[in-house]
Amino acid sequence: MIKKILMLSMLSIIISSSLSAQERTSLREDRDIKTIKLDNKRGDDKFKAGVSFGYPFGVTAGYSFSNFFELNGLIGSNYHDFTVGGSALFTVADIDISGEKFPLSIGPAFYNHFGKDYKFDTLATVRLEYSFKEVPVNLFVEAGAGIRLVEFAGPAGSFALGARYIF
Repeated sequence: MIKKILMLSMLSIIISSSLSAQERTSLREDRDIKTIKLDNKRGDDKFKAGVSFGYPFGVTAGYSFSNFFELNGLIGSNYHDFTVGGSALFTVADIDISGEKFPLSIGPAFYNHFGKDYKFDTLATVRLEYSFKEVPVNLFVEAGAGIRLVEFAGPAGSFALGARYIF
């Protein structure tokens, strides 16, 4: 008896959802629906913002002052502390692979780590990136090596993969 009631209930739910979906579709066709168009045209490719995954990870943004210099910032974490950092990258080469450009940049970077203890890292950073032609997206891989100046003097490093939207 309970099985029959459950089966009938399921069947009625399936039929009623199908009918209500058809009603919603016909209502949409009767109304004037607004179309939203997203324009993927780029500005001047100067500002990029997105996410950085690695050590440290977080939200990153960069502004290109010229074809050879970009200033970047990061707010996130190093998995233990809150991290704020930045880098000044100078493009030293455009690697051309089958007509696609991969800028290679180097420069200094710093990371402040706020948590139980304060830590300050200074690094030499290398970044390889790619910006798609058809969509305003920039992908990058970045690595750095340096020293920790506060808490204890010793080695420090970073490595990240990231994606940024180009404004």
